[in-house]
Formats: sequence, structure tokens, C-alpha cells
Amino acid sequence: MSARLHREILVDRASGLRVPIDDGTRQLKREVYEFWPCDFLKLFEQAGIPRKTPPPFSPETGSELAGRTGHSPRIISPASKEIVLASAKTIPLRAKVEADVQKIYWFAGKKFIGQAGPDEFLGWDANTGDYEIMALDDHGRATSCSVIVH
Repeated sequence: MSARLHREILVDRASGLRVPIDDGTRQLKREVYEFWPCDFLKLFEQAGIPRKTPPPFSPETGSELAGRTGHSPRIISPASKEIVLASAKTIPLRAKVEADVQKIYWFAGKKFIGQAGPDEFLGWDANTGDYEIMALDDHGRATSCSVIVH
């Protein structure tokens, strides 16, 4: 886990924001941050153990470059190929994401379901059918899974 946990990033000295590459247009410093999954960060917070999370990407760096670093979300609810009963009323959507993620955007096929924070679940009122659920983080990293609702 250590290789994935500790990562060196580039930080703009003037703004303190993260940049994905050194394009020679600004003064940068290299810093090592811990990239804990959001559920671990929540546990540390509850225990009163502060963690230094990486700064957000500079807006002018573009999400395409920012999305190349880090890992895609991992959907933990519902599980891939899971058969969910529509009578359950609301299906909880939840994903594990990188420490630098602020929002997760959820889709059923091409239809936008809603957004949630990294330590929240989103309730989805689904109709009967087969769906491809996608979780997209605010850095452009995405993953999907198939779900059957009966």
C-alpha cells in the first residue's frame, strides 16, 4: 500500500495549488502527500488524527491532464452484476475515491442521477431494468458497473 499511499506531486509556489505537469510557465515545488482512501480519512477525522491532504488542481491546468494522475473511483454499492429489488425503494450508490476528490457524479447510462461527496452515499430511485452505472470524480476519472433492478 505504501507505493500508492505516498506520492510526489507538483505544487505551484504562488497559488499553493496542484499542477499535473511542469510546463515551464510557473515556479513549482515537489511535495509528498499521503493519498488515503476517503473511508480511511473519515476514520482518521473521527479519531482526531489530522492528515495532510493534497491541494486541489489549479483550475487552469484542465481536467484532461488532471485526470491522468491518480486512480479511478471504485464502486462499492451496488456491486457489479448485482440484482437489486426495486421494492427496496432507494438504491444506495457509493464509491471509494482518491483523497483529492471533492465530488462524485453518478449516471445510469447517459442519464445523470446526482452528485455526492466522497464520504456520502447517493440514493437512487430506479425503475425495473438493466443499467450501466457510472461514477465520475471531479478529476475526470470514471468507472462503471452493470446492475439489474427487478
